[in-house]
Amino acid sequence: MQYIKKILELVSSLGTPSFHSQLGELIKTETKSTKVVFIRYIEDMFIIFDAQGVVPKKLEYINLDEAVQEFDQLNMFEFSFNTYILCDGEFEDYEVIELLNRSFEKEEDLYEKNRLETVIDRLSYQLSAIKELVLSLSEPLNEESFIEIVQSTISELLFSSAITYKVNAMKANKISNIGYIDLDIDSIKMDEILISSIEMKYALIMEDIQELEYLKEKKVKSIIPIGELDNEAYLIMVIRDTKIDPEEKLFVEAIFRIIQHFYIKQFVELIDFKEQITMKTLRILQVFDNLLDIVKNPVNLEKKFIETINYLSEVHNVSSRKLAHDLPVGVYSNREINDIDCDMMIVYTCEENSSNMKEICINISENHKENYLELLNIMTLILESYETVLESKK
Repeated sequence: MQYIKKILELVSSLGTPSFHSQLGELIKTETKSTKVVFIRYIEDMFIIFDAQGVVPKKLEYINLDEAVQEFDQLNMFEFSFNTYILCDGEFEDYEVIELLNRSFEKEEDLYEKNRLETVIDRLSYQLSAIKELVLSLSEPLNEESFIEIVQSTISELLFSSAITYKVNAMKANKISNIGYIDLDIDSIKMDEILISSIEMKYALIMEDIQELEYLKEKKVKSIIPIGELDNEAYLIMVIRDTKIDPEEKLFVEAIFRIIQHFYIKQFVELIDFKEQITMKTLRILQVFDNLLDIVKNPVNLEKKFIETINYLSEVHNVSSRKLAHDLPVGVYSNREINDIDCDMMIVYTCEENSSNMKEICINISENHKENYLELLNIMTLILESYETVLESKK
């Protein structure tokens, strides 16, 4: 009866702060242990999230061997959800091991569900904030004001510190910072990767590259370049404790493309900015309103997704196609797919069956083809919003 009671307590506490404490008591009883330590691999670190009968010297480790050495008198058992249990007893009942594995699997499911719900809430907030960014950058600005707006918006959008460096020859010198985490590096040497990010115009996600370890150690999670090397160029370091979620990566790219687009219009092309950008700004804001509706009312997603694309005045037509390309979800230019009959193509997940992909061909009106790059950016944002909300419904 005592054993059944512990199981019921364990089940009822799943997802609450007392879950691991209840689990520890069960393990101590079943293994006849006096010491129990829980370790989980989270975001490239091995974290101690509960300990009973022992006081750890620290709560996080770079590798598992380091943790095992501290508790070398304990036996280690590996479970699901990247979880390791160390105790001074032994598991004698295989059913208890299965129970623990299923408990951690349920915990992982709950963790992922909560994570996706958080991502959706964050995405809704970020889309609203981007609307404000577009409005702000639609006004004629001097370069200093432009960078200040971008820096503060990045900090707000990505829940991070944002440190700005201005590129001068082969060095980038720190000029300002926003946020509670500072970067104690006043000057950064411009290596091949940083130069390439400016020249080729792409944002860096640090976990996706092998180099720049000295910046990763300082919690730099992304680097957003602005400008051009032959004019003025800047690097904005995104610094925070948590990594960039998979759902955020395309969002970071979309932010970068929007910033780069407005920077070129303001300071490179030197156009009559105010007159030419007004209608585009209103159009972009309407797109954001449609995306917010998708996030807040996740029904008939595929229909809303197509309608949002069709809403764009530059779009001449949208046609469904049988899957003719073995490509992952994404927005592709006609050069990338080598298709002269399609100005751009979107591969997206089917709403009714997430294991199936669909393709749509988008053709742009002749008098709007000069806006091609801008439209690619907008299509990427629309697709990312759709895919994120769809994933959260699984």
